[in-house]
Amino acid sequence: MLQRLYIRNYAIISELEVEWGSGLTIITGETGAGKSIVLGALSLVLGKRADSSVLHAQESKCIVEAEFNTDGFALQDFLQENDIDPEPLTTLRREITPQGKSRAFINDTPVLLPVLRDLAERLIDVHSQHEVHTLKEAGFRARFLDSCADGGSTYDAYSAIFREWDAMRKKAERLESEAAKSRAEEDYLRFQWQELEELNLHTGELTDVEQRLSMLENAEEIRTSLATVTAQMNDGEMALLDGLRQAKAEISRLARSYSKAEEWAQRINSAVIDLADLTDEMERGLQSIEDDPQELARLHERVDAIQRLLSKHRRQTDAELITFQQELASKLEGIERSDSELSSLREAFSVLENELNMKADALTEVRTDAAKGLGERLSEELHGLGMPDAQLSVSLEKKESVNALGRDGIQVLFSANKGQPMQDISKVASGGELSRLMLVIKAEMARNAQLPTVIFDEIDTGVSGEVAERMGLKIKELSGFMQVLCITHLPQIAAKGAQHLFVYKEGDGDRTVTRIRQLTGPDRVLEIAKMLSSDSPTEAAITHARQLVHQV
Repeated sequence: MLQRLYIRNYAIISELEVEWGSGLTIITGETGAGKSIVLGALSLVLGKRADSSVLHAQESKCIVEAEFNTDGFALQDFLQENDIDPEPLTTLRREITPQGKSRAFINDTPVLLPVLRDLAERLIDVHSQHEVHTLKEAGFRARFLDSCADGGSTYDAYSAIFREWDAMRKKAERLESEAAKSRAEEDYLRFQWQELEELNLHTGELTDVEQRLSMLENAEEIRTSLATVTAQMNDGEMALLDGLRQAKAEISRLARSYSKAEEWAQRINSAVIDLADLTDEMERGLQSIEDDPQELARLHERVDAIQRLLSKHRRQTDAELITFQQELASKLEGIERSDSELSSLREAFSVLENELNMKADALTEVRTDAAKGLGERLSEELHGLGMPDAQLSVSLEKKESVNALGRDGIQVLFSANKGQPMQDISKVASGGELSRLMLVIKAEMARNAQLPTVIFDEIDTGVSGEVAERMGLKIKELSGFMQVLCITHLPQIAAKGAQHLFVYKEGDGDRTVTRIRQLTGPDRVLEIAKMLSSDSPTEAAITHARQLVHQV
């Protein structure tokens, strides 16, 4: 059960701390005093999204902290799965910074919002003023029937398989789409790869081929130049090497009388050796250069082939073209792997789908069993709330395909009067009827789901008098086995509480803030008397209020 709620800097709440009792706690106060604001703050620790707009003072962060006594409620597995240390009191906390950032904690351990929300759903159920409209939603009807069936355990087992199945289905659809796209371009990819494979290109080959081609294209010019240079080196009276040898001999003789000439002679000798080697190389090069029309044609063809594929694939070098070929090979391998992966995925999906269908059938079975007596039981509850001719039935319509809620369309039919045909509950019930319907439905859900706490926010909308009295007794009955927090404007219901909290606004400097105080004794009687009449209740109203309180 909820034991303590601490709120700081939320909406018009500067700072507020409330201790909650077991049984039925009544919350009253004038319209606009902040009753729903308290619930709004509580909703933060229940996982509702929020931003900096909730801050009372924009320069400070908002903190909402709720302490729950969870003895007897098996939360050990949940806490262990989420690496949260168990504590004597389970504490949920939210913080909203002025920048709009949100942080969530369970027992001072930081957690993601879905984790906080998951735990909160095990601890408390909140019925808001507008929740009656959820009666027409398939999700609410499914939760209602499942909680009445087995507390939702069969649905939880189905839901776990469905999430896995749905994720696998989406993955298979994505792979099939990718595979279809890949198969559509596979032939072209393979053609491109084969073209490059047949080219059998090597890194640096284009440079080598272009150099060889240039040599063959300019063979005559090269031979002429080499012949001229080698002749200048070796032949005729002006042969360069002969002249250098003579110079070396002359300098060597000079060395006998001029010591520095020895070094010069060695340097000339080195030059003669280098030039002689160079001349030999050029002569060999001259001998190796021959006209080869066939090789010239082959090299032209090779360069054209390489340049064509470079241009076609918009690459600059042969290394880039080789890399592109490797990328094509990788894509083709990926297509083959994806086909194999998709085949394996289809097999696993088929197995999982069979399991899902079995879980869906099991869910239909427990829902069908629960629905059999549920309508009659709820109809009797409605009879006790001033609707003697009310009839309600719950039935299932099996659908062809599964979804997140199972394979069942859940119909809740209702008739308030004799002779009135039963129709869908969302179409025929009035405001007061919907309030009573919601009360009996929520009570049934809470009993079966074994929640520690339920909150009713003005579930008495549209009722008064004797009906309000009966609703109060129903809410009081429910508080016998769980904690009930009830916001109400009806004195008949307010009088049934074991604890009565009064919400009010007052000035605090230049601000208006919401505060709460507990009412007991005469103060409580006076508040109920005001609810019966006005802010200045008559003695008769006070007497009536005293009777209402004391008869509980």
